[in-house]
Amino acid sequence: MKATAPQQPSPIFAEMRDGGGGEEGRVREDRQVQDGRTRGKTLRRWLLVRPPACFLRAWRRFWQDDCIDRAALLAYTTLLAIIPLAAVVLWLWNRVGFGPLDRAQLARYIFENFLPQTGNAILGHINTLAARGAQLGIFGVLGLAATAILLLHAVERHLNAIWRVHPRCWWCRFLRYVGILVLGPTGLAFVASLLLPLQPMLAQIVPIPTLPPLATIVLAFLVETMVLTAVYHGLPATRVRWRDAMAGGLSAAALFELSKIGFAWYLEFSTFQAIYGALGVFPVFLLWIYVAWASVLFGGEMAASCGEKQRTA
Repeated sequence: MKATAPQQPSPIFAEMRDGGGGEEGRVREDRQVQDGRTRGKTLRRWLLVRPPACFLRAWRRFWQDDCIDRAALLAYTTLLAIIPLAAVVLWLWNRVGFGPLDRAQLARYIFENFLPQTGNAILGHINTLAARGAQLGIFGVLGLAATAILLLHAVERHLNAIWRVHPRCWWCRFLRYVGILVLGPTGLAFVASLLLPLQPMLAQIVPIPTLPPLATIVLAFLVETMVLTAVYHGLPATRVRWRDAMAGGLSAAALFELSKIGFAWYLEFSTFQAIYGALGVFPVFLLWIYVAWASVLFGGEMAASCGEKQRTA
C-alpha cells in the first residue's frame, strides 16, 4: 500500500486558530496589566489615602463619643480597682510558683518602660497593699476579683460604645472576664519564668551587650502594640478584623510613647511636689492613668474608623 502524507490543516482554519489564540493572549495580558494597576492603586490607597482619612475620622469620633470624659471615668475606676487587681494577680502568681525575685524583675521592667518616674513610689504602696490582699482566703480573693471584673466590664462597655454595639450574651462576657483575669497573669508568669533565666545563661556563653535606649523604646512599642491589638480584637462585642485592630494598636502605642515623653517633660516643670509634698505622686499617677486611657480610647476609635471605612467603601 502506498503511504499517504499527513494532511495539513487548511490555511484558513490555521489563521482563525492563531488569530483566536492571539486574541485570547492579548486579553489575558490586558487583564494582568489591569490587575497590576488595580493592586497598585489599592496599595497606594492603603499607604497614602486611607490612613489620613481614618485618622481624621477617628479624631472626629473621639470628640463626638466624649472619650475625654470616658478616659476620666476609666481613670477613677482603675484607681479603685488597681489594688484588688494586683492582689488577685499576686495570689495567682503564688499559686503557680512565680517567685518574688522574678516578680521584682518583671515589675522593674514594667515600671521602667510603661510608667512615669513616680511609678516606683506608687509601686511600693501597691505591692504592700496587694501583698496583704493576697494573704486572704478564697472568699476574700473572690471579692477582690469581683472588683477587678468591674474594671474589665467598664473597659468593655466603653469600647462597645465606640463600636456602637450592645452585647447580648452576658455569660459569654463573664467567661471572657474570668479568662482574661486568670489566663493573663498566669500566661505572663509562664512566659517570664521562661525568658528571665535566659539572660544569665546566655551571659555565661557570650557577653550580652546592653540595649541602647532607642532599642528599649522600640521593644516597649512592639509590646504595647501587640497587647492593644489583642484588646481591640477580642474585647468588643463585635467582629474586629486583625488589620483594623493592628491599626488601632499602632496608633494607641504611638500616642502612648509620645505621652510618656511629654509627661516626663511636664514633670520637670510641674509644681506637684511643691504643692502636695510627699502626696504629689498620687495626682501625678492619676493624671498618667487618665492620659493612658485617652490614648487607648483613641486607638479604639482608630480601629473602629478603619473598619467602618472598609464597610462603606
